[in-house]
Amino acid sequence: MKETVDLLVKNTNLPLSIIIVGVGDADFENMAALDGDHGLYNSKGIKAARDIVQFVPFNEVKMNPDLLARELLAELPDQVV
Repeated sequence: MKETVDLLVKNTNLPLSIIIVGVGDADFENMAALDGDHGLYNSKGIKAARDIVQFVPFNEVKMNPDLLARELLAELPDQVV
């Protein structure tokens, strides 16, 4: 997890957006942490320049493809800018 967070923070200045869908009943605490809605910090305490990860647990949107798309793509306009 540490290496993943460090890599994400390092690459927040690149034209990159990551979309994660959590499928099943697993514990997605780490995926939610990667989402970084409240800031993502690497192991040296450096904050990500921007939020490049969007995570949505599939069980929250069930079989509603419109809601899934809306939730997954919600942050994309801000990420592109």
